Amino acid sequence: MWYKLSLLTGLILLGISIHLLRQSLDFVRRSQPVTGMVISLEETDGAYSPIFSIQTSGGQTITYRHPTATKPSTWKVGEEAFFLYDPLHPESPRMISYFWIFNWTIVCMAIGIPLVIIGAGYLFLHPITQQAV
Repeated sequence: MWYKLSLLTGLILLGISIHLLRQSLDFVRRSQPVTGMVISLEETDGAYSPIFSIQTSGGQTITYRHPTATKPSTWKVGEEAFFLYDPLHPESPRMISYFWIFNWTIVCMAIGIPLVIIGAGYLFLHPITQQAV
C-alpha cells in the first residue's frame, strides 16, 4: 500500500516541478541580463553574505541580498556578478547560475523521480511477487 502513496507523491512532485520549470523558463525569456557589484558584506552568526547593487537598463538601482552566507566570505567588495531581472518585476532579480534559476525545479525532480520509480516498480511487480508465494 505504501508504494501507491510513493507513486502518488512522486507524480505530484513531478507535476510541481514541471510547473516551476515553465515559470523559470518564462522568467528567463522575458528577463534582461544586468551586472551587479558587491557593495557590502552582511555578517550573520560569523558568516558573510554579499549585498549587491544592480543597475537596470532603465536606470533603477536594485539592492539584492544573496540568500547564502559563507565563512570565510567567498565574495569581496567590488566583485561583480551577472543577474537576470524581469523589467515588469525588477525587485526580484536572480543570479545567473543554473541552481539559482531552477532551484525548486531541481529539488522537486530529485525527490519525485525516485519516488515514481520505486512506487511504479512495486505497483507493477506486486502481482508477480504475489504469484510466486
